[in-house]
Amino acid sequence: MEHHIVLTAMGKDRPGICDEVIQLISECECNIVDSRIGGFGSEFTMIMLISGSLPAITQVEMRLPPMAQQRDLITLIKRTTPQHVAVGEYTADFNIALGDGPGLIVRFTHFMAERSIDLTALSANTHMNKDGTKQLVIYISSRLPEGCHIIQIQEEFENLCTELNATGTVTFNQNNL
Repeated sequence: MEHHIVLTAMGKDRPGICDEVIQLISECECNIVDSRIGGFGSEFTMIMLISGSLPAITQVEMRLPPMAQQRDLITLIKRTTPQHVAVGEYTADFNIALGDGPGLIVRFTHFMAERSIDLTALSANTHMNKDGTKQLVIYISSRLPEGCHIIQIQEEFENLCTELNATGTVTFNQNNL
C-alpha cells in the first residue's frame, strides 16, 4: 500500500540545497509525485508530495530532521492522502497580467472563494517593465465546484479583469479519464 507525505523545507538559498533534500528522498526509495520550488529574497522554499511504502516514508520522516538541522533548514512533514479528480469535473487555469499594486492578488483569490473554486496552485511575480512601471503576473490553477456554470465564471472573470485594467485569460479543462 502506498503512503503519502507533504514535505516542506525552507532555508538560505544556495546551489545544491534542493538536490540534497531530493537525494535523501531518493535514498529512502520514495517518489516525488508533485513539487514546487521557489526563491523568495535570499531564501528558498520547496514543497513536495511524496509517496512510498510505509517503511520508506518512515525513513524520510526519521532522516530529514537531522539533515535539516545540519543544513540550517526549517522543515515540516505531514502525512496525507492523494486527491483524485472526479470524471467530468472541470479544472480552470487563470492567467492575469496587470499593473502592480497592493490588494490585487486578494481580488482574484476572493473571486475564487466567492464561487467555491478550489485553488490548486497560485504563482504571482512582479516584473519591471522597460518604462519603469511594475507589472504583476498571476497564474492560478483551480478545481471548479460540481454543477458550476463555466460561461458565467468566464464572464465574471472578464468583468473583474476589465474593472482592474488587467489582461486575463481562463482555460477550462474537463477530466475525461
